[in-house]
Amino acid sequence: MSNPKQHPLSDSGEASAPRYLGETVTAISGESYDWHSHEFGQLISAASGSMYVGTPGRVLLLSPAMALWIPPNVEHWMQYGSNNVMRYVDVPRDEAGKIGSECRVMAMTPLLNALISETMPDNGSGRANDHNDALHDLLRHELVAAPDVPLSIIMPQDHRIRRFAEAALDDPGVVESVDSWLAEAPASRKTIERLFTTETGMPPSRWLRHARILHAISRLAAGEKVSSVAFDMGYASSSAFSYMFRRTLGRSPSDFC
Repeated sequence: MSNPKQHPLSDSGEASAPRYLGETVTAISGESYDWHSHEFGQLISAASGSMYVGTPGRVLLLSPAMALWIPPNVEHWMQYGSNNVMRYVDVPRDEAGKIGSECRVMAMTPLLNALISETMPDNGSGRANDHNDALHDLLRHELVAAPDVPLSIIMPQDHRIRRFAEAALDDPGVVESVDSWLAEAPASRKTIERLFTTETGMPPSRWLRHARILHAISRLAAGEKVSSVAFDMGYASSSAFSYMFRRTLGRSPSDFC
């Protein structure tokens, strides 16, 4: 990714920069970027692999089945999974304002995927300006209309439950049950359940299920088999895992492979 201080979409360069500036990046597994922000908006899609993106109070997951929108000046961090090839499309502030002021995880469609590909430098050379403008207009309309995918999770801030949430998000497969997960919490079970519901909008059991789904999708996007992921997540069969998956997201695990 380009250094923001030298980026062509910095405030000094926006007037002459393209409306959508694409770049493909191959990242090392586990590579991460600490908290930062950009003067421009950023659309991210995964040609392969997955990536966690953290915003204040929330963690989002990106895989090839979706696209992620980060508006200008939103603080975020990133951590790559395995087999990553990411496509970044940087968007000037004026154009970004037409897409939205909130971070979003959107369902990827064949048309949206093709339009993102056309922003890459090698694909845009030789086209007339009005041709590029038409493609960019269509890309913006597709982004605005794209359905959201609920692949984010709110991180609690209270110190009594924060470390349990971070451990479960890092590797929820090691959590055998909600009881064992919270056994060492420095508060009563009733207090812990109240804190989770107040700070995340979910009781601990539901929050843990969503953490498992995010972790599972990250592994599926890296090329692992559904059966292997289901077993490691503590499910007795692929069918039980798939049932939970569809009930929560309305989509099957194979959609994210």
